[in-house]
Amino acid sequence: MNGQTARSETEGRRQMAPPKPMTILGKVAKVGFYRDTLPLLIINIKKEDAGPLPYREGERVSIPFVVNGLPYIAGLRATTRSTTVMICSDLLDAQLNSVRLVDVLFSLGWTHREPALELTFRSGTVCCL
Repeated sequence: MNGQTARSETEGRRQMAPPKPMTILGKVAKVGFYRDTLPLLIINIKKEDAGPLPYREGERVSIPFVVNGLPYIAGLRATTRSTTVMICSDLLDAQLNSVRLVDVLFSLGWTHREPALELTFRSGTVCCL
């Protein structure tokens, strides 16, 4: 190195801090029932609170969804007439198997008496607990 000390690539550059997580309040809603009588559930988020979520009106957008440390893929939907963005009732697990949102929420101990659900959005991922 000709007597010079090695410089790191980031020396002299400002490193960006990772984005802070954003807390979003979702509301679990029942929109029907499955054949086994469990409720068909979705999570509604007010559009005014859903700013950074990558939803598009009229389309389903896939997004990483982590629940209690387990990764899933969820769908976000919105319409022009609705005031909310919806996390769909069907998820995919890490092996791309179909999983029902109701089963995931019940495994957390969620009950219909607690319709509000605190979600965290960070680096493109929605997290619950």
